Amino acid sequence: MLDKILRDSGISVQELLDSIRVGIYITDEKGNTITMNDECCKTGGMTKDEVVGKNMRELMGMGYVEESDSFRVAQSGKEESLIQHLGDGGQLYITGVPIYKDGKMVLIVSTERDISETIELETLLSESNEINQKYQTRLEFMNKHDLSGDIVAESLLMKHVLQKAERIGKIDATVLIQGESGTGKEMIADYIYKNGSRQDKAFIKVNCAAIPETLIESELFGYEKGSFTGAERSGKMGLFEAADGGTIFLDEIGDLPISMQAKLLRFMQDKEIRRVGSNEVKTVDVKIIAASNIDLKQAMDRGEFREDLYYRLNVASIEVPPLRSRKEDIRPLARLFVDIFNNKYGMNKSIQSDAFPILEEYNWPGNIRELRNTIERVMINHDGNAITRFQLYRQINGATPEAVVAPEGLSLKEIMDRYEQEILMQYYEKYKSGKEIANVLSVDAATISRKLKKYGIKTR
Repeated sequence: MLDKILRDSGISVQELLDSIRVGIYITDEKGNTITMNDECCKTGGMTKDEVVGKNMRELMGMGYVEESDSFRVAQSGKEESLIQHLGDGGQLYITGVPIYKDGKMVLIVSTERDISETIELETLLSESNEINQKYQTRLEFMNKHDLSGDIVAESLLMKHVLQKAERIGKIDATVLIQGESGTGKEMIADYIYKNGSRQDKAFIKVNCAAIPETLIESELFGYEKGSFTGAERSGKMGLFEAADGGTIFLDEIGDLPISMQAKLLRFMQDKEIRRVGSNEVKTVDVKIIAASNIDLKQAMDRGEFREDLYYRLNVASIEVPPLRSRKEDIRPLARLFVDIFNNKYGMNKSIQSDAFPILEEYNWPGNIRELRNTIERVMINHDGNAITRFQLYRQINGATPEAVVAPEGLSLKEIMDRYEQEILMQYYEKYKSGKEIANVLSVDAATISRKLKKYGIKTR
């Protein structure tokens, strides 16, 4: 049955394994790695390409794992379990099960669960009542709806991201945050700062893509008076100097020009800055959090990002998952945005329960930013207090939003009137009745009649 479904749907066994949120590691009876799923890569710290094809003895020799559950299963011929100590410091609870064909062992399938956090907390909980209270709160971390006060994290993926961010915040190390545009990398940077040892010091944010290439050095490192045409007479302190003792967030680090990448690398190595037009060197103590929506490793391979800078930045790394991978967060995020815009625009709207599947079925290429924009547009473009399934469907899948071009020079009211007129004209072409339009758009007929009259759209 399963074979037929996979074959008919074109889904591969690897895709099936990657959809499972438990680590799965498969070897043959001799301990040669056949495959592993994405969850396994998260806990092990190595990619499939680095591991597949290698024998467990080779991986043990590399320090990737301390011992092999596959060897235990191969020797005993039955299910075996152990606590695995990984080379990157984590701990897994592994259960290996042999698969036989015609009486011969052909595969060993191991499932993995990360227990690093659990073991750490259990140890600390036993030390004293004070520590017990502290870490009991942390054990409850996974069950909270809103873990940071700012970040919605209902999904296990985001809870793991925030746990890692909290842990990294305690360490005075450079952090690299990667993820698609709109996933909330800046909010993760905020979270790291708020949970870090420098939370009472300066936190300066820099969008590397927004600063012209000709000015970025003077912005970051400062300049002396008379350094260039247009410079302030007294000179100017750079952003690194302003953040001394604190944290600087370099957003869109992948857009930093190659010439500035070399200067940033030198600063990270020496912790020294020199203003443009000055020979004086000053030591600056700054924690760097960098973020990029492009794959820096691929950019490095293309020669667009320095290899040495990439490895200097990638000390502690966080990958923020796209919204399509964390569907559990869509409903609470949508409700949050409704609350935000209700407060902003003096509204009292809510999403109807049957409308949420429309949001959950969409792929969200623009991630959280697109969801926020969608909710705002639906709220300001429709009357009534109910955000309906139809409204969301039209906003996401329809052509209505792109049909209106807003020329420069118009006020917001003029733009919205033009947009509203375009919608009503399209609906009238289809329904030919103000009453039908009112039913479809979930507003009263008098409102539609008034608006049709306002825009000179004649009804039957």
